[in-house]
This record gives sequence, C-alpha cells and structure tokens, in this order.
Amino acid sequence: MNKLEERLDDFLAEQWQPELALQTSGLDNFTPQDSIDLHKRLQAAGLHCTIHAPFFDLNPASSDPDIRAITARRFEQTIEFAARVEASRIVFHPGYDPWRYARTPNAWLENSLEFWPALLARSASNDILICLENIFDTRPDPLVDLLHAINSPYMRHCFDIGHWFLFSKTPIELWLTAFEPFLAHLHLHDNRRRKDDHRPIGKGKIDFEAFFNQLRQLDSTPTATLEAHNQQDAELSLTALQALLK
Repeated sequence: MNKLEERLDDFLAEQWQPELALQTSGLDNFTPQDSIDLHKRLQAAGLHCTIHAPFFDLNPASSDPDIRAITARRFEQTIEFAARVEASRIVFHPGYDPWRYARTPNAWLENSLEFWPALLARSASNDILICLENIFDTRPDPLVDLLHAINSPYMRHCFDIGHWFLFSKTPIELWLTAFEPFLAHLHLHDNRRRKDDHRPIGKGKIDFEAFFNQLRQLDSTPTATLEAHNQQDAELSLTALQALLK
C-alpha cells in the first residue's frame, strides 16, 4: 500500500489486477473515501483486486490473548477495506511455525479455532474469501486440520510455492493432493532455496513445469498472484508463466 500511488497507474495501463499488500500504517491512514476512490479507478479500468492482510508482529494463534485481540482488530480493518474495494479474497498469514509450537503442538489449532469464526462471519457477509497462506509450514497437516475443522466455503488455502520450496520437505504432489478441496489461490515467485527473495519465475530453482503438471491433474482452478517486487520482475514472471500455460 505504501507504493500504491507510485505503481497504480502502471497497473491500470498494463491491465494488471493488483493484490494490494496492506500494512498497519495503511489501515490507519487510508480513509474510507480513499478506498472508495481506489475502487472507482479499478472499476473504470475493468479491474478487480485481491488483498494481502498485514502480518508483521501479528499472530492469530498467539498464546497471548492481547496479541490475538490486536490481530483481530487489524484483520477486521482489513475486511472492511476489502469490502469497500469489493475484493474477492484476502490472503492471511495463519501464524503457524513448527519450531514455535513444537512443545505445544495443539495450541496453534486450539487458538486458531477460537480466533477465526468471528472474522469468517464478517468476510462471509461481504462475500469475501479468506485464504490462509503457508509460510514456515514443513508439512500440510496443521493447516489442513484447521481448514477441515472450520469447514467453511469462505476459508480456503493460498499456496505459496516459494515458501513451500524454502521450508517444506513434502513433495509437491502430496501437498497439492492434501489441499485439493481447499486450494483457491496461488502466490507464484521463485528462489534458490537460500532466502525468500521473490525472484521471477524461472530465475530460481523451483520446477514450475512439474508444478503446473501436477496442478492440471486437480479439479481446483485457483486464481494466482505473481509476487514480484518490481515491474521488471513482474514482466519476466508473466512471460515465463505464459510459456508454462501453453
């Protein structure tokens, strides 16, 4: 959001539908009229958007109820913003970390089940899909267990292939099979398995051809965001993606 004004004209000119990454400062400073004006600009260009919720220092499954309360307030603000711009879906970080919860493996699921229902009701009333993204997940089970337990058509999975490549040892076919009933959105970027540097597709070590071959075997038809950090990288990823989809 900090770079929205700088980049929005380029997105509109290229007819790219943005995923707007919100920060807490943006939630505090972006007025309701600002979001209405943004929606009008997107509408005039025939574009829609998705939203990425803030995540720095937030944790919906924290063991500290005060942190969960602050996280809920920020996520409520995010849903309000998304409703004003008529976003179809919001990507949230669910706060799972296998190292943090190694000694209390049930705590993350228990806290998550307490946290999400109220937010889910708000998003459902605005017809907005909540997509929970894998971050440090080494295996699909914890997030799959949460999605099954919530059992709502308004809570689904955002598969981040860069995070999967960095942190997970689960083969791609097993990951996609586990999440098939819930797969709704993709974050596409590359890396060299050293850091989460969001390189363009084809400029790292991820086997995207194998990934799309596996994806074609599923009944899911997820949307996708090219998570590039600048326009040049976005253009490189788009060219590579077009070749992969032929």
